[in-house]
Amino acid sequence: MDIALWKTVLPPVFNQICQEIQVNDAVIDWVDIIFEQIGSASRCPPHSHTWFEFNYVLTGQMETRFDDEPIQIEQGEFFLIPPGMIHSHSYTRGNPHEGICLRWRIRPGGLASQEDLATSFYSRLCQLDDWKPGSYRDEYGFGSLLERFFEDATMSRSELSLQLLLVCLLDQLCFLQQSLNSSPPSFGISKDSLVRKVEVYLEDFQGCRLNVNDLAASLHMSYGHLSRLYKKRTGITIVERMNQIRLDKARELLLQPGLLISEAAEHAGFGDACYFSKAFKKRYGQSPQAYRQGDQFDEEHLIRGDELLCK
Repeated sequence: MDIALWKTVLPPVFNQICQEIQVNDAVIDWVDIIFEQIGSASRCPPHSHTWFEFNYVLTGQMETRFDDEPIQIEQGEFFLIPPGMIHSHSYTRGNPHEGICLRWRIRPGGLASQEDLATSFYSRLCQLDDWKPGSYRDEYGFGSLLERFFEDATMSRSELSLQLLLVCLLDQLCFLQQSLNSSPPSFGISKDSLVRKVEVYLEDFQGCRLNVNDLAASLHMSYGHLSRLYKKRTGITIVERMNQIRLDKARELLLQPGLLISEAAEHAGFGDACYFSKAFKKRYGQSPQAYRQGDQFDEEHLIRGDELLCK
């Protein structure tokens, strides 16, 4: 992926193909095709467009806000902004991103009969007006299609062939939109990629003392901001989730014969055996000792050793 070369040689080609093209009953007016140039800017204030805008992050990362909710956009992810949707952008200092931006408008190019509405390309494109805001992982080949578009443009392919590649991209977006409408909202939306990253961090550090500031720093945000986002998206706090993960791990460890309950607690990341016992009972409805007895382990001598820790 030679982004530096593309940014040098392709802008004049993009200007040439920014014109109208009719496909079946739809006229697509390519308003702009640009590599994003943010310069020294750190943010772009809230605004909206009269056109569709498709943004694909080629490298780095950025943050976009829809209805004042921040969404982190990583390399290989994209978002679509329908006309009229208010949004803003923030850019990460020290980690500038490279992206491609496509802007277009649509209008009917002919009257489709009532029987043809189901297969009307214009009607299909209009469905993108209802696109759900968020960042999407590229699981549908948009990156490969864009790379082919860049390579063909570098080789001076015809304007029509380049435009048709972009039409294929719009058609793929329409297919994805239909999938979103018929599938659970979580199918591929990385809007909750933040939650996934927190989960990965917590899983990796479940046996150590959790440093929430280090966690927040690893995601390039303050802990206060991170904790608010996580609570809003999951309904629980990061510390509560950490305890859930550790308790689930401890429950597995308790099934290992020969391991003291205090050792299971320590291996799972609990430094206080009494606190562990109370937290375990609150989550599972029984004490660690009762849990082990329920699994018919002979743990009398183990329990006795752990009871001394709570005195």
